[in-house]
Amino acid sequence: MKLMILGTMSNVGKSLFTVALCRYFSNLGYKVAPFKAQNMSLNSIVSVEGGEMALSQYIQAIAARTVPSVLMNPILLKPDVQGIEIIAKGKPIDFEKSNRRYMYDKKLELLNIVLESFNELAKSYEIVILEGSGGTAEINLKEREINNITLAKILNCPAILIADISNGGAFAQVAGTFELLDDEERDLIKGFLFNKFHGDPTLLQDYPEKLAKRYNTRFLGTVTYIEHNLPEEDILSKKIGVQSELKVDIIKLPRFSNTFDFDPLFENFDVALVEEPRSDTDVIIIPGTKLPIHDLRWLKNKKDAILKSLKNKAFLIGICGGFQILGEKLIELDQNGKVVNREDGLGLLPIETVFHPYKITCWLTGKENLFGTIVEGYEIHRGISTPTKDVKPFAIIFKKNNAPTENFDGVILDRIIGTCFHHLFHNHQFFEKYFTMVAEEKGKSLDAIKRYDLDAQIELIAYHFTNSIDMESIFELIRFTQ
Repeated sequence: MKLMILGTMSNVGKSLFTVALCRYFSNLGYKVAPFKAQNMSLNSIVSVEGGEMALSQYIQAIAARTVPSVLMNPILLKPDVQGIEIIAKGKPIDFEKSNRRYMYDKKLELLNIVLESFNELAKSYEIVILEGSGGTAEINLKEREINNITLAKILNCPAILIADISNGGAFAQVAGTFELLDDEERDLIKGFLFNKFHGDPTLLQDYPEKLAKRYNTRFLGTVTYIEHNLPEEDILSKKIGVQSELKVDIIKLPRFSNTFDFDPLFENFDVALVEEPRSDTDVIIIPGTKLPIHDLRWLKNKKDAILKSLKNKAFLIGICGGFQILGEKLIELDQNGKVVNREDGLGLLPIETVFHPYKITCWLTGKENLFGTIVEGYEIHRGISTPTKDVKPFAIIFKKNNAPTENFDGVILDRIIGTCFHHLFHNHQFFEKYFTMVAEEKGKSLDAIKRYDLDAQIELIAYHFTNSIDMESIFELIRFTQ
């Protein structure tokens, strides 16, 4: 059984609705999996196979109570200033330059990867919930499309269309989408719904049903706007912290990535996303970045502000690319080992990082050296960081992708930590001990630190969506699909 979730445009709620359906059908006892053929995002995570997949499909897999796999997101596109990195089944395969011809020239090759991945998933699951990309009726992109209505046609998959009604124009969005599709494509869209409604849904009167009748489809309901703390792709700037004496500043690097790292912070502290730290901040975090050398050059103009905060006894954490930026030198090599880029780092940690063409992606388990707690996380990077003198490592790694190992991660130097661990603050024992230590040293009072509860957020979303719309009709849509 299968169902595709489409949108009239980006950011209408496709990913959240897919989360809701994955959890809804899992709660009914079905073996369900998410699937997004192609995703463009800087927020990626490491799958069970040790490959890269988009964060949204990872969260959807958790909602489905299944193991996240690169099959659920076979094509991941990661943009940067030079173009787009193409990742297939978790591994980088190519790089699209600014001419944008790659997706046209390689459409059949990429589509085959998508179909192989979907078919493999479909063998193992009773229900697959597919998510589209961007807008459904992007007719200028149709020639290169491997997702959305093109994929629905190939798979003969029924679809539901979502429109964001929060800013007005939702009726026109739905009508415009249907008008720009051909008859076969329109027939696949079995219903539509409105999302993010503010106010009284009865104000819509019977006009949604009239619109549905015009296009021989169904109106499935209106979902009111809901506040939640599930991670959403590439919109961290909309998050705000809570009232707290403890101030945490996350540096908003130009190619900031892996924003899910910081969700526990927003639930507990006065968190600000800033270009340079507040002078009285307690903790500065330099996050991961797709382009460490590029972002380092931007950050050098903010170094004085960082040094001022450190002089005022702020703590500093660099994660992955942020860790590399804190070092003495960053050197980039090409495939032949020739130096193609070199930059002096901020010089706050005694490390040198050499960037190679290949990428390291794996889950890590280790014991951190501040409090002795066990921490789990993942690393995604190209640079290898080596200490230039004897230092205290942040952690001793004893598992990589669940295989035994023994090596070091990161550096601890006074109030500064550098580490490759993404997901670090999701380790509640470390999270609680670290920020309690900071509060005590800074003389700040601190409320009990909350544990970030991803599952509770998933249940909240699932309940809200599925109790707002006609789930009986949706179940009927997918029950007889093969």
